[in-house]
Amino acid sequence: EMHFVCDPSVVIQYYARLFRNPLPSLSAYDDARLEQGVWFVVGSQLAQWLWDDDIPLNLRLECIAAMPAMFREFFADRPLETACWMWWDMLRTFDDHPDASIVGAMVRALAEVLLVPARHCQMSALHGLGHLRHKSKEEIIRAFIDNCRGHDNEIVEYAQKAITGTVL
Repeated sequence: EMHFVCDPSVVIQYYARLFRNPLPSLSAYDDARLEQGVWFVVGSQLAQWLWDDDIPLNLRLECIAAMPAMFREFFADRPLETACWMWWDMLRTFDDHPDASIVGAMVRALAEVLLVPARHCQMSALHGLGHLRHKSKEEIIRAFIDNCRGHDNEIVEYAQKAITGTVL
């Protein structure tokens, strides 16, 4: 585990910029290095910062809004081993009353990721939606199911589990 002292308000802006345009910064690294970096960024820092009321809300929302581009521009072609799949799982909170603004932003971002024409990105989005409680979650997932007639049974079954919140 690594830890460094920094100003989260500054670093979260760098992450948003990276997520919006990932290829110039990330394409030089091999998958193992990228996997390690994503787990560090998302799993240790961002997972805490997105739910931290001491960080301005607009910065946290901007960072979440930038995440679908990371999936469209990067993960669609480079799913890595587990980082793409676990991205949203790492960002979830176990708080009984999570910040509704952050949950709403995540749901909107996940709805965008569901539109990425890469199965592993869609499965990641379903996984993330499955861990959230939000009034529009079921509607988003049902629209995905209705529009994915050509998908295999596994993704449809997983989508149904995401609706009920029984994803693993």
